[in-house]
Amino acid sequence: MKTKEVIGMALLGACVGVAIGTTIELVFSLTFAGTSFSPGTPEFLNGFTNSNLAVFVERVVYALYGIICSFAGLLYRDEHRPLALSAAMHFGVVILCGIAAGSYLKWWSSGWGMLGVIVSIVVIYLIIWLVTWLFTKGEVARMNEKLQ
Repeated sequence: MKTKEVIGMALLGACVGVAIGTTIELVFSLTFAGTSFSPGTPEFLNGFTNSNLAVFVERVVYALYGIICSFAGLLYRDEHRPLALSAAMHFGVVILCGIAAGSYLKWWSSGWGMLGVIVSIVVIYLIIWLVTWLFTKGEVARMNEKLQ
């Protein structure tokens, strides 16, 4: 890969990671904090003397998560590996990074909380996978149309 491609993948992954992370914050704030916005769990935020620093660290974790998931997408480029295996490997990376990020950001305080986070990651993963599949299916249909 060229340096330009690596930088592009990293930037895109970071942006997607931050976008998904902050969207989840909004959803959880609406669900659990009522009318006030909470950029993170109180357990995580209270670990910092400065809330701006806490939010900055959170955003860096979201960006790193997005970057790792973006580069994990390279697993799909191996044409000799079955698609199901590539998807399982990519999913494993996404889940493991999600558990690591969730542990660091204190997204849960119990086993049930951790299970809820894992289910959320699975749902987001499936939505992204479905959107990607539909986009790719449309691209294939357009290419087939041009060939005919």
